[in-house]
Amino acid sequence: MSAFIGTHRCRVDAKGRFNVPASFRRYLGTEGGETFVISRGTEQCLILFAPDGWKAFQEKLAALPAGADKKKTIRFYSANSATVVLDRQGRVGIPKDYLGDYGIEGEALLVGALDYIEVWMPEDFDRHLKDAEEVVRKMDTLL
Repeated sequence: MSAFIGTHRCRVDAKGRFNVPASFRRYLGTEGGETFVISRGTEQCLILFAPDGWKAFQEKLAALPAGADKKKTIRFYSANSATVVLDRQGRVGIPKDYLGDYGIEGEALLVGALDYIEVWMPEDFDRHLKDAEEVVRKMDTLL
């Protein structure tokens, strides 16, 4: 299982491509051609799944309690996800409408989130991190 950690600022080119940092690529053991899944998240970020992370996420979706809420959740992630390929230069190209939905242009912040990578507009992540401090203090007692 992957364990993506750390944050990396990267440049997003006019075609919506950015370099996946070497520390993340090392975990994958790939030289290019690896398929990822990009998904719109429920927070102000995109979610970039490696193949094993996407498979684990699909298993969590399948394990949700049966009913209308499960169908809506699966539909949301299915309709808001796309496959992207890591090229030989270590770049992935994200559909422009995905980037536009989150205001990501020119620069992105890649944040390791253990089994996936979050793709943020840097300013949004800074605001989100400040809001998270109180929650982290509460959760820290459970660790």
